[in-house]
Amino acid sequence: MRRLLLLLVAGALTVGAALLPRPAEAPDPEFEGAGLVSDLADSAGSVWYCPWMNAGALRDSYVMVATEAEIEVEVTLPSPIPNEAPDQAFVTLSEQSADAVEVASIVRRGDAPGFVELDGGPAAVASVMTSDTVVTGDRCTASVPKLWHLPGGTTRPERITTLRLFNPFPEPAKVTVSATSEFGEVGLAGFTSIDIGGRSWKDFILNESVPLLDDLSLSVSSEQGLIIPTLIVATELDEATWPGTGLSTTWEFPVVRQTGLVPSLVVSNPGDVDSEIEIDVYTGEGSALSTRTATVEARRPMRIPLGDLADRFFAIRVRSTEPIAAVVIAEDAVEDLAEEEEGGETPGAPVSARIAATIGATNPAVRWLLPGPGVVPTAASTVWLLNSGTDPVSVTIQPLGAVSLETEKVALEPGTVRRVVLAQEGQILGYLIAAPSPISAAWSVETGDGVAFISGIAVDE
Repeated sequence: MRRLLLLLVAGALTVGAALLPRPAEAPDPEFEGAGLVSDLADSAGSVWYCPWMNAGALRDSYVMVATEAEIEVEVTLPSPIPNEAPDQAFVTLSEQSADAVEVASIVRRGDAPGFVELDGGPAAVASVMTSDTVVTGDRCTASVPKLWHLPGGTTRPERITTLRLFNPFPEPAKVTVSATSEFGEVGLAGFTSIDIGGRSWKDFILNESVPLLDDLSLSVSSEQGLIIPTLIVATELDEATWPGTGLSTTWEFPVVRQTGLVPSLVVSNPGDVDSEIEIDVYTGEGSALSTRTATVEARRPMRIPLGDLADRFFAIRVRSTEPIAAVVIAEDAVEDLAEEEEGGETPGAPVSARIAATIGATNPAVRWLLPGPGVVPTAASTVWLLNSGTDPVSVTIQPLGAVSLETEKVALEPGTVRRVVLAQEGQILGYLIAAPSPISAAWSVETGDGVAFISGIAVDE
């Protein structure tokens, strides 16, 4: 009898359990600072991730911070040796100031990706890497999505394209990289479920996996944990780097061309529907130039030459019928000077040297932080301002540094871009840009052999 009662009770419990609602699936783990902030400078504390930095015998890097509020800054550089403590630096910034931390002053061991923790704001972070010939960099990343897009790669012979996957978190990550080219979808052998240990990074030279592609666009998706990707395209002397982004139907690029470089726009459309895009061109005299249109096929990136759009500097706005990723790349032209020599030998064409690239802004804003202009003492820095709106604006350019510096006001007519060459003063390490109506802002830095384009960071209103 007792056994029968036990069976009846067990059966009742089984039926009751079947009738209960199923428990919700366990949420994905939440890491501190990950996925909680966007790439806007706001008043809350934030963490910014800078994957492409190096301090060694030939290179050095700077972590640049610009802020409107008094903040504490903590720079952390994970060690490449497992279980070894990271190297760190701590800085206090006053209101409306900027500073730069030289990576070599923290540690000098070659590659040194890291992250920067800020206890308040609005504040923003960027990084720059330099050598005898190289100057490269872009803004660091604050948001950490599960899916990233990186257009603009190439594996043609005169370029080396590297993908860095940086995991700044203690938890291990597992990611998959997919690619498209001018031929459509590209198979990447060995790029499925890549393991990236906590506080570590891996580099992949894509020329070795998929050589001889003019255009290569990547998508990086996280299956477990989170990572920060960045793409690097190098010539023999210089290199350009830019972070991954999301997708948008609008991109604004205040900086497109610099001192003789030939610019192009690379667009990636990862969706299932072809996208119709319009490229609005803005010069210093106004947007009198006609809009260029193009059709970007689904999962087939397109490189659009821009050098013939204007004789001097200009800016662009890209509008799309489908969400796209976009990057502007400017480089020295490869001139084919090969001439038939006696004996039938033909010398190869010279390899171009300088290259710069940057991501765009998805929305104009009334305030921008530009960490970094002035950090490289031997380089010339320039601020680029784009007013794609219909009303004139008076833009305030506030230098940020260790001491109070005079502001500058410039007029920005509707449909124009303004280039502001900055005074080379060692006290200036960043800028705050303010306007009564939304604009876009970026900056560039140029040495004798290298050029870098660096996007601004909008202040959240």
